[in-house]
Amino acid sequence: MILPKFTYKKVKSVAEAVAAYNSHKGKAKYLAGGTDLVPLMKLRLSAPAAVIDLKDIAELKAVSRKNDGWLAVGANVTLFALKNDPVVKEYFPALYESLDATSCETLQMRGTIGGNILQDTRCLLYNQSLEWRKARGFCYKMGGKVCNVVPNAKACFSNYCSDNAPSLITLSAQLRFVGPKGERTAGLEDIFSGDGRRPLTVEPGEILTEILIPLKKTKGAYEKLRVRDSIDYPLAGVAVSAKGGTVRACVCGIGLKPRVYDLSDMNEATVKEAADRMYGDAKPVSNTVLSAMYRKKMAGVLFKKAVKRVLQEG
Repeated sequence: MILPKFTYKKVKSVAEAVAAYNSHKGKAKYLAGGTDLVPLMKLRLSAPAAVIDLKDIAELKAVSRKNDGWLAVGANVTLFALKNDPVVKEYFPALYESLDATSCETLQMRGTIGGNILQDTRCLLYNQSLEWRKARGFCYKMGGKVCNVVPNAKACFSNYCSDNAPSLITLSAQLRFVGPKGERTAGLEDIFSGDGRRPLTVEPGEILTEILIPLKKTKGAYEKLRVRDSIDYPLAGVAVSAKGGTVRACVCGIGLKPRVYDLSDMNEATVKEAADRMYGDAKPVSNTVLSAMYRKKMAGVLFKKAVKRVLQEG
């Protein structure tokens, strides 16, 4: 598919990027790795008047230890580079496994951690060509009146499909943004709106500059349901991280936003209770290549598998 026409602007700093966004009166998109934005543009699901390339901003490609006990990861660090960072493998096994499970190494070398976190929600009846969508009829997310998956529903039931956000949530990661209104920091789990049409609460023109992770060693695991091992998005994904006496689990790929579960420990009763809650909370619909009921059941199964591996590690 051919890209639509747009103005291309490469910038050298975050301030220059925000200024370029303002000059186009909000009709612009930021480009990092491009593995999410470019396909959306080819499908005409995104048609910005301008594309602002962030790849030359050096500060967005750094990984550093902060003196106050945080690991700061620049939003433009590639998934492959982050996966091969020795600190990630030693301290954050759930994150390491989620990075390794993301697509294939070719795309890991292009895709960025910030782009993976801030990706749009997906649906089998939405992520199609413009001609296909015109023939089918526009859904609620496209500006239509109803959802094409759930008959007569005036809501969007698309799936948030990041592999890396769930593991980062279990690590209590925070995000730092810079935009036209200044700088702010937010917990990763707090950026989800619950509205499929605009699933993230990122303000217009904001740039995700870095991900902050508490620099404490954890035990962890990530389990992913997919049809093809090489490139598929998670049809269900579960991350588990344990540190000290705390255990945190996160489920994604079966709804509009990740679901977070804090556990007191990982004994048999607690694990079963959490798995039952995941099953009850999961309300997927038939908007992927696998059935909704199968994905619902697999949420608890993947959680138990992840916990088992964490306990064996211990």
